[in-house]
Amino acid sequence: MPRSPAETALRRDPVMRRVIDAVGPLRDYYRERTDFETVTRIIVGQQLSYTAATTIWRRVRALEPRWRPTAVARLSADDLRARGLSGSKTRFILEAARRVVDGDLDFRRIRRLDDHAAAERLRGITGFGPWSVEMFMIFGLGRDDIFSVGDAGLRRAVCSLYGIPKAAYAARIDSIAVRWRPWRSHACRYLWGWLDVADA
Repeated sequence: MPRSPAETALRRDPVMRRVIDAVGPLRDYYRERTDFETVTRIIVGQQLSYTAATTIWRRVRALEPRWRPTAVARLSADDLRARGLSGSKTRFILEAARRVVDGDLDFRRIRRLDDHAAAERLRGITGFGPWSVEMFMIFGLGRDDIFSVGDAGLRRAVCSLYGIPKAAYAARIDSIAVRWRPWRSHACRYLWGWLDVADA
């Protein structure tokens, strides 16, 4: 199979070349059927392991099979909390649903924006901090050049692969990640994949 432009470029970094060979085809962690669904899936996953978040998401998702904003907005907070959501995540999801229904949160409009403007708009979603914005930019919008500096998994992968002490990560990451431009989103996905392989 021909290599993608992203893979071809990332292979110029010898470390990333080893990562790509170990990982194989990329997987999508957070992409759901609609943008609203992806946003709520990301909210569920905040500060949780992927496995724990997936378990809770399945329980929550079962409350409303089609997971449309109009239906989600009518769900009770008690039902959502009973499926394992915290009170704050419950509020975030219900507010996002209401904003979509009201037309205040328009994902079609966000999709037409450049990276900077889209990120600014996404930061206006209650409970959507930098990590959540970056996950949606990478998986929901499919943007190519987003790097999630604060992601704990990426920090662990980069420190291990490049022999960087954890205390030096913040000072060193920019000089490493610049090698992956304009494909840093793809580098993130390979690094997450490498963690799956390394932990297996």
